[in-house]
Amino acid sequence: MFITMCFGGLIPRRSKVAILGFHAALMMPGLVASAQMPTIGPQVRIDVGGGTAAANETTAAASEMDPLRIVAGWNDYRRSGVKSGFSLSFDGGQTWSDFLLRPPPPNQARIEGDPFTAFDDRTGTLWAGAISFGYNPGLYVARLDPDQTEFAPTVMASKGADKGWMAAGRRPDNPDSTRLFIAYNRGVIRSDDMGHTWTNPLSLGGGLGFLPRVGPNGEVYIAYWDIGSGVKLKRSLDGGSSFTTHTIATRMDVWGTQDGSRFPGAFRVPSLNYLDVDMNNGNLYAVYFDTTDIVDGNANVDLYFNKSTDQGTTWTTPVVINGDNDPPGDQFFPWLEVDKRGRIHIVFLDSRHTIQDDNVFNGFFDAYYTYSDDGGDTWHEFRLTPNSWNSALSVGGIFIGDYLGMAVAGDRVYPIYLDTSKGDADIYTNVVVFPRPGDLDGDGTVGVKDLLILLGGWGPCDDCADCLADIDDDCSVGVPDLLILLGNWG
Repeated sequence: MFITMCFGGLIPRRSKVAILGFHAALMMPGLVASAQMPTIGPQVRIDVGGGTAAANETTAAASEMDPLRIVAGWNDYRRSGVKSGFSLSFDGGQTWSDFLLRPPPPNQARIEGDPFTAFDDRTGTLWAGAISFGYNPGLYVARLDPDQTEFAPTVMASKGADKGWMAAGRRPDNPDSTRLFIAYNRGVIRSDDMGHTWTNPLSLGGGLGFLPRVGPNGEVYIAYWDIGSGVKLKRSLDGGSSFTTHTIATRMDVWGTQDGSRFPGAFRVPSLNYLDVDMNNGNLYAVYFDTTDIVDGNANVDLYFNKSTDQGTTWTTPVVINGDNDPPGDQFFPWLEVDKRGRIHIVFLDSRHTIQDDNVFNGFFDAYYTYSDDGGDTWHEFRLTPNSWNSALSVGGIFIGDYLGMAVAGDRVYPIYLDTSKGDADIYTNVVVFPRPGDLDGDGTVGVKDLLILLGGWGPCDDCADCLADIDDDCSVGVPDLLILLGNWG
């Protein structure tokens, strides 16, 4: 039995699906609609504004206050140079309207990109931003208030920068507050006035891909790659005034920022890291990609997942969480989000459906979505793209971007990814909807009809496996089920 060393642990390679308790549901969109599984909608194109699209590097955000209200962004090459394209949906991702989000006129440039987004569940506010790379460069941000349908004018947040991500959450000393963070190559900045003014950057040291997240009590976590073998974490327990450094994991394989030699296609694949926080219990979940082994002369790159239950001080041994074929494909560019119920969601790119060598120019890939509802012990996986797409049809044939994005709100998930199946790089989503506990008639809401169904089934179940109103699965319909239903009313 072939094994490989991973962060002090052993992962059997004979059957990683069986070893990990992985539940592979390789299903096409629209075919999943049971009481346990989500419904995976068909592809919906987001960059709908006309012209031959060329796009990559996605981001998205949505708030619990209105899960049908989503903002998504990408690098947009349809105009002169590169601009930051964004799109809004107010109907849960069914229809979109796209636009360019540009910095104030003195900071506008031919190259504007690296978009990022953030959400605030306390107020329902959404933010979008990007970087201007011109003669007067810097980060810029705009705010979408919950009663508005257009973003306010952009403001400059910081001077010259590269690759920023954004997050919002409460301050440690005030639960009725919102503090914004942008982490990027110069450090981390913050705003206490909803993004209107910003502090000077606090240095985080060397690294790339600084991704901020805010915990339930205002803890600030920033995952990043140290440009070596480190999957790293910066942690602040004082609202971002100071940080300590921790190790999430140690990579087995290290490659440079411009290196894509381990993947089919001619694009680069920087080794960025991804993180989110469970707001129910403060658990941290991380995912990154690493070379597991060499198969038939090709690197086998997989997704590795681990977690921390002590605010990032210690971490579990990383394990491979993706399914695969034989010979194996590559899984990379994951984005991770945790929803209000503690479910973990990941979107990623996958080459398992085409047998191909790493040295080919035309790499064929699919977008995949996977989730776990037991803290990462088991995973349920779905193919999003109807057909594998060709990386050679991306920007210049050599740039599919460096990351993906995803929004999660309510019982809805919006993975945002590129697909070149139409002849150029377009941006898509599939709307993922989880059944809401208490929605017994399956109409997407919890109301009087559901209450009548529950009351009609009150008492012990005759058939435990076919007891619709038994929401808590104890083979009886009673007060606990009623409380769950009422807690999800609306």
